Amino acid sequence: MLNHPKTFLLAGISLLLAGCSGSVSPTEFANPQFDFGFVERVAVIPFENLTRDQNAGRRASRIMATELLASGALDVVEAGEVQAALAKRPGATYGRIAIPSKEDVLTLGQELEVQALILGTVAQSETLRSGRVGIPVVTIDARMVETETGTTVWAATHTEKGSSLSAQVLGTSGTPISETTRLCVRQLLKSLVE
Repeated sequence: MLNHPKTFLLAGISLLLAGCSGSVSPTEFANPQFDFGFVERVAVIPFENLTRDQNAGRRASRIMATELLASGALDVVEAGEVQAALAKRPGATYGRIAIPSKEDVLTLGQELEVQALILGTVAQSETLRSGRVGIPVVTIDARMVETETGTTVWAATHTEKGSSLSAQVLGTSGTPISETTRLCVRQLLKSLVE
């Protein structure tokens, strides 16, 4: 039975699928002098969106908050509280998130009673075409800024590609962009919460 041509084809496809990865390792930084055990509660600031996908920043921010909570490592301030605190900042406008200054970081830390803020940028969120198959690609840059001095203590950048080879070979649809975003956030957080 092993000499059957279909068996060789299926075995070859299985090896290709097992050997191909949809992403590369994240670029990571963690301040070796900072005691991460000090951080118990964080606020996720809505992520900046540099893409044409209008929901990319909002999606990544919400997934980041959920993944942090699911890790059990940190408490996360509710998004509504964060929005209310940001709205008090001078020059704040609805729907537009300004990157907090050092002074804002210190003030937000006190107002929200957090030891750190999670900030981020979605640099890529799109579905690339490969023949008839769409391949989602998401790139997120995230960082943790502690709220006593406004110093960045952790940062990571990661690009995640949804399934492509299996979609092309087997004729299935690619991974949804939301799932690709979730996988990207999980890879980012590995160096922070594990």
